[in-house]
Amino acid sequence: MTDFVEIMDDGPHYCRSAEVPDQFSFRYSIHAPSRGVNIASTLEPIRLASVEVISEALTIAGELNANVVIHPGYSAWIGGRVSSLQALRLSLDDVLTRADENGVTIFIENMPKWPYFFFCTPDDYPYFDDCNICLDVGHAFMSGALDSFLCLPFAHCHIHDNNAAEDSHSPVGSGSIDWKNVLGILKQRKVEPVLEVRSPEAANASLSTLKSFGF
Repeated sequence: MTDFVEIMDDGPHYCRSAEVPDQFSFRYSIHAPSRGVNIASTLEPIRLASVEVISEALTIAGELNANVVIHPGYSAWIGGRVSSLQALRLSLDDVLTRADENGVTIFIENMPKWPYFFFCTPDDYPYFDDCNICLDVGHAFMSGALDSFLCLPFAHCHIHDNNAAEDSHSPVGSGSIDWKNVLGILKQRKVEPVLEVRSPEAANASLSTLKSFGF
């Protein structure tokens, strides 16, 4: 189906080394662990542990010649945004340094409309303007800001569909997103998208839709 795979480095696909993926001929990107990870935590032991978990993914990515997608973290309590942003900047400085050491490019992914998370709207972009951006089309649509997100200088992209009410990761073409516009911009920018759907059947359905748009 593809020669390019993004590993969801979490749960049953948690990557402890490059040994298994290196057995295959795929080109890879890695989605760093995100469950239980918060690089914007104001609790310093948690922030440092989150950076370390992501740094382990960066080391493996360096061995696989893969780029890495990371989540921007969240403020865990009302009124904590300023201190969480300070923690986030410390973490990003650390992560960017580790990425450079491993010859890896990182991409910050925009989030759905989730309470407390950073980068749910393009208004947060100035906090990440020294980072590369992963545009998640489904997340941007759910946040009601897809057109604005499409204007950002993203160079990595996740595609899936939804009805704007739930982050369902449905097959491309099964929801309410205007794919003609989205795919036209991806073509123009020569961005190779990653399908983030939940089954091989959903992937096949998405590929059929992409083909119908000449993508």
